[in-house]
Amino acid sequence: MARMSSYDAVAVGLYRALIDPLVWPLRQTIVRLCRELDAREILDIASATGAQCRLLARAGMTATGVDLSEAMIVAARRHGGRNVRYLHGSAFHLPFAKGSFDASLLLLALHEHSEGERRLMLAEALRVVRPEGRLLIADYTVPYHPCFHIPWQTIRLIEGLAGAQHRAGFRDFVARGGLAGLLTRHELAPAHESHSHSGAIGIAVI
Repeated sequence: MARMSSYDAVAVGLYRALIDPLVWPLRQTIVRLCRELDAREILDIASATGAQCRLLARAGMTATGVDLSEAMIVAARRHGGRNVRYLHGSAFHLPFAKGSFDASLLLLALHEHSEGERRLMLAEALRVVRPEGRLLIADYTVPYHPCFHIPWQTIRLIEGLAGAQHRAGFRDFVARGGLAGLLTRHELAPAHESHSHSGAIGIAVI
């Protein structure tokens, strides 16, 4: 198993201390939606610390997390848990056969990438889902009156502190219309749509 450098450990610690608590309401909504869809085997793409996988497993589902960061995979595995596994891999080339899962998740994973990379991620996320399965996407959507929207301003602050490539992806994603723009550009018709964080995060079931 890979060992974490001090830099990796700090990154994982910050994610667990800051990001995981902030997105907790979204994670609960995803669990509820997966239950309603009767999804049993679920893939969380860009699973980070594995918090979403553990919640799904506690709800009786089997969850697989895949992340490009070895440090995140190491941290996720340390928490263990039944019906959960974590693999090191790329969202551009998922290490799974076609139709392996009832549902795949892209939760706050698309905005930090270029448009070409988003296209690859969407194609892979759809490839590994069974014909009757679903893709759940959650990502940013600019709310009405963003200047006075506290959750949105918090998101902007966090994204502004991320690395230059991540920050550029976020700005491009927002400029292109957020989640709604993404769905339109890639001709994805949601069977269900909802919101989290007072409208700052959109959720689409494809």
